[in-house]
Amino acid sequence: MADVAEAAGVSRATVSRVLTRDPAVVEATAAAVREVIERLGYRPNRAAQALMGASRTLGVIFGEPPGRASALLLRGINEVATSAGYTLAVAIATDSDGEELRRGLNTMVEQSAAAVMVLPSTSLNAEVLAAADVPFPIISTTDLGPGSPCSVAALDELGAVDVVMEHLLEIGRSRILHIGARPETLVSRFRWDGWKARVDDADFFEMAEEWTARAGYEALHRAVARGARPDAVFAATDEMALGAMHAAAELGLRVPEDLAVAGFGGLPITEFFGPGLTSVATALHERGALAVEECVRRLAEPDGPPSYRLIAGELVVRRSTVAARSSDQVSAGRGDVHGVVGGVL
Repeated sequence: MADVAEAAGVSRATVSRVLTRDPAVVEATAAAVREVIERLGYRPNRAAQALMGASRTLGVIFGEPPGRASALLLRGINEVATSAGYTLAVAIATDSDGEELRRGLNTMVEQSAAAVMVLPSTSLNAEVLAAADVPFPIISTTDLGPGSPCSVAALDELGAVDVVMEHLLEIGRSRILHIGARPETLVSRFRWDGWKARVDDADFFEMAEEWTARAGYEALHRAVARGARPDAVFAATDEMALGAMHAAAELGLRVPEDLAVAGFGGLPITEFFGPGLTSVATALHERGALAVEECVRRLAEPDGPPSYRLIAGELVVRRSTVAARSSDQVSAGRGDVHGVVGGVL
């Protein structure tokens, strides 16, 4: 297909549309493509032949190593896709130069995917999506901004971070240490930007190389060793926050009396560690469902523009964060409080 596209001076997407007899292709262009197909003796493979009919396959490409969060997102995608009569093709693209993502997109072309959902992890991934020459709509499950070249069905990251920071400030914490991770990743940048808008003090920032509990544990130890004296921690993930709580115990810091701790992700298990971890539940199942809904919309409206849809997170307040001057008034129960962050745009 690539040879035909090059010889005809068109994109591979146009070749695919000619093969599927898409009436939207200008007849002169379609005729030129058919002439090249005949001259080169090109014969569509089975995947291309399947494009002649309506494909019932949706693609999913993860741009970061699979974890529990990815599994929850995939569960939401699978439930809605299956109920709509689609099957899934899944690929992983975790390299730093974008080549795996390009191969993943090519694989989805070969598998006749009708639409593809991508969880881009880096700005480079986003650039690959912007330059992709594929015959199907792409839906990003990470926020790429309102000017995104593809549809977005993602979490309102900045809104979620803002509500965590607002909560910590409202309970009287001002020296808020942010434990961030992998600065090249899009979500790390969102969480750093949200923290910086409220604190912007380099003394209260600690970078970790991984999204793990050990990384959070080591980061708090490093921060205290270099003289930082935070009264709160906002960690980029729940796992990192749990590691920070363990480090706090070793450092003689009581949670929440001396150090309030908040995470990000809303993993159910966090309710049962220490006093219970305050976190933002990131609506992974709902985001998966929204991504499939956007696939179906784009397939029903092939000429329609990409949409930009952000879904709310939910702040879950537990006893790891209480007011600095009123911790002795908090009851022994966890007393979770739920609040919606942002909204669907």
